[in-house]
Amino acid sequence: MAAVSDSKPIIWMRPEKPARGPAPTHSRGQIAAVAIDIADSEGIEAASVRAIAKRLGTGAMTLYRYLPAKEDLYTVMIDEATGFEPQEPTGDLRADLTTLAHRRRQIFLRHPWLAPLLATRPIMGPNFMRGMERDLAVLAGCGLGMDETVDVLNLIHSWVGGAVQAELTERANADRSGVDRHAWRLRMEPYLKSLLATGEFPHLSRMVQVSEIGEADERFENGLAIILDGIEARFSTATGTNGARRPVGDTDGGPPATRRATVQRAARSSTTE
Repeated sequence: MAAVSDSKPIIWMRPEKPARGPAPTHSRGQIAAVAIDIADSEGIEAASVRAIAKRLGTGAMTLYRYLPAKEDLYTVMIDEATGFEPQEPTGDLRADLTTLAHRRRQIFLRHPWLAPLLATRPIMGPNFMRGMERDLAVLAGCGLGMDETVDVLNLIHSWVGGAVQAELTERANADRSGVDRHAWRLRMEPYLKSLLATGEFPHLSRMVQVSEIGEADERFENGLAIILDGIEARFSTATGTNGARRPVGDTDGGPPATRRATVQRAARSSTTE
């Protein structure tokens, strides 16, 4: 596919059906759906025009009528994969941001190529715009200024994207090497013990002794809880909260053991929804 011309209108400004000539056999949405299916199962590089055309039973050159450039293909793939799911504000900022973060994470996990691709290009397709309008509406009644609202959304979006990319990288490394995180830690244990025995790393030594690194779902919940705690503390006056620390899904905090158990329950429940 050719490079995108700066003078050419973006894909969303170009009519899907040409004013002249034969009517198109396929829609952009159909092409994007096939490309997404290939990318989900084989990786983004496998979603070539030739592979897509083969699935659709047409010639590769025919697809250039629909999407002349690779960036056009990626643009419609991202917007189609992102989709749009309505969300009504509940009036509970923490609960609404939790829903937003979980939805974004699940989309990225369903489409492992999406987060890295989205991080490299600004996309403002129809679904993106609907999603942004929804997210702004969720925060509209929380008493934040527009700049603060955008900062909060950017923080949640960026953190979820980074957390998912780390999770997917861990999965890919395990698949490639055949060694999961638990097996890797057992393999590294003799080396770590010998290193920590030197006394040069007292803080690392304490971390190894007392820290419990949970599975991906629990790590996500813990990280999200910390971010939401910070948002509540910073904007407690505007949002009407007292800034008290509490985990996702909890309303009255409690001792550390209770908070940790609550986060673990939330992590388990998120995998079954």
